Amino acid sequence: MITNMKSYKYDTHVHTKEGSACANIRGSEQARLYKKLGYEGIIITDHFYNGNTAVSRSLPWEQWVAGFMKGYEEAYREGKKIGLSVFFGWEETIQGMDFLIYGLNKEWLLHNRDILGMSLSEHYRKIKKDGGFIVHAHPFRKCLLLDDIEPTPEYEDAVEAVNGGNKEPVYNKLAQEYARIWSKPVTGGSDAHHKKDRHIGIVVNSPIKTIKDYQEAVMGGNIAEILDF
Repeated sequence: MITNMKSYKYDTHVHTKEGSACANIRGSEQARLYKKLGYEGIIITDHFYNGNTAVSRSLPWEQWVAGFMKGYEEAYREGKKIGLSVFFGWEETIQGMDFLIYGLNKEWLLHNRDILGMSLSEHYRKIKKDGGFIVHAHPFRKCLLLDDIEPTPEYEDAVEAVNGGNKEPVYNKLAQEYARIWSKPVTGGSDAHHKKDRHIGIVVNSPIKTIKDYQEAVMGGNIAEILDF
């Protein structure tokens, strides 16, 4: 018997104007755009304090976190209205590399300002201890050869093997090879900052209802397809 299995499309790497200085589209606009494109959900991953944040670092930490969360919160509210799932994460820059952090929340950020001064190993242990999930974002954005990047497989759970912001397909191919060499699960996301960016992501056969569902889909190899461009 042949059955038609329903599939669900999600973008796991999305920026907003409120949180990322390099983005020009608000959280609510992102939500409406992805709904129009037929996505079931998105994960807002704005640039963190040590990256290209849109929020002034002169603010006290509590105020900075409040400002940082605005893009996600606006997207979440709009998503509730229109039927789009919106989840929270962030993109953190450590030692020149970018990592997508999932599974933690605003309350965690408010109580863990000390992560800003942590080494890569300390950061990983802290995130994992508190239930987070770490994906190495576009590992070859600035490098062309495997020898050009210091492998960090012990400090990441998975690799973003397809990134829509990579202008040349070779960067994704190198990321895929990196994941293969180190036997890392793979995922993909658009890295969308603008309305006209490439909107890609993942396809799964079961709906993602929590960020934990996303983690389990990645780590369990249950991503049916990573969309490419």
